Amino acid sequence: MTTNRSRRGLVTGYVLKLARESIPARQQQLAEAIGVDRGTIQGWESGRRPFTSVPYGQAIALRHRLVQLGADPALLHAMTDAAEADFVLSEIVDTRPSDVLVDQHPLAYRVLTHGLAEMLSWPITGQAPTVIASCALRTPARRGPVADGPTLDAAEREAFFDGLRAAVVRATGDGDRAVLLHRQACFLSGLDPAGAASSWLASTKQTDYFVRPREWSPRWADARSIATALARQGDVEPLRAFISNAHADETCEFASLNYWAYWVGEISERQHDDRFMVSRGLRWQGALLLRHLVERMTSQHGYVDLNVHTVWSLLAAKRGLLADDRALGADLYRRSEQLLDEGQVSEQSRQELTSVLYGLRMDGMNA
Repeated sequence: MTTNRSRRGLVTGYVLKLARESIPARQQQLAEAIGVDRGTIQGWESGRRPFTSVPYGQAIALRHRLVQLGADPALLHAMTDAAEADFVLSEIVDTRPSDVLVDQHPLAYRVLTHGLAEMLSWPITGQAPTVIASCALRTPARRGPVADGPTLDAAEREAFFDGLRAAVVRATGDGDRAVLLHRQACFLSGLDPAGAASSWLASTKQTDYFVRPREWSPRWADARSIATALARQGDVEPLRAFISNAHADETCEFASLNYWAYWVGEISERQHDDRFMVSRGLRWQGALLLRHLVERMTSQHGYVDLNVHTVWSLLAAKRGLLADDRALGADLYRRSEQLLDEGQVSEQSRQELTSVLYGLRMDGMNA
């Protein structure tokens, strides 16, 4: 694949800048502390001199030094996802659509997590990842206008979405080996703020999964990602049909929960294809997942119906999950009542919310 390595430090450099500012330290101070010149720090933070090109041992030593200097550990931990996001962005943006290769595409051999997906979307949507937004960041005085996040320009964003569409086309009909690439490229296409992806995404729908129950397979996961991408673009009906028709048995519900647990980080081992979803050997507790979902139970969320269904399914599978977190139970109660009052969710979601509220009342919880 033809890659311009100059872009690989865009996201990583910005996270590094935030880590430096969390100490707090100026560029010159950090340069002196780690034994480099100020221009090196400037190059890393701007992405002009990609931090991802730094030798691995030197990068580890720098992170240790940043810890010693008092940098926010969450920001340093986020640099791993930031570096991978830079790699994926470069591979997609700087590869001509005609040169896309299924076997070598970065979305073909690594199942995305929520953290990585947020890092990927940051330069496109301008929405800071959860880990960044949750940090108590200091805002130092600066001269002149300064970007508040890593940014792709209009031409680069267009190249990104053109590259995703080319990947979808190449992966279509290429057998199960290309399903992961197909579904992840479709999912990321839903980030398009212009909504231009909605028309061609609709043509990729795995129709069988939206109209009648089917057993689990990698195509099930593909249909789910297409439906969530369409919901993000404003078309919620495919996702509602998927929720109703594609959870035909216990295996599908189990696969859905496993995938969610991996998505939010309860399953820490990195997965390289979607078959982990039906593995019975994975162990996860569920508290982190429940909090993630409850925080997204709002009618403004693109796929609120999926969040509601997953909360309902998770509480049925992991009984007693709220026993040690009454505050989260109260928040869930309040959000469930609000969604019912607003009347913008599906009929199935209304039934599931009613069931959730009944269970909370039985456990002595309310808003």
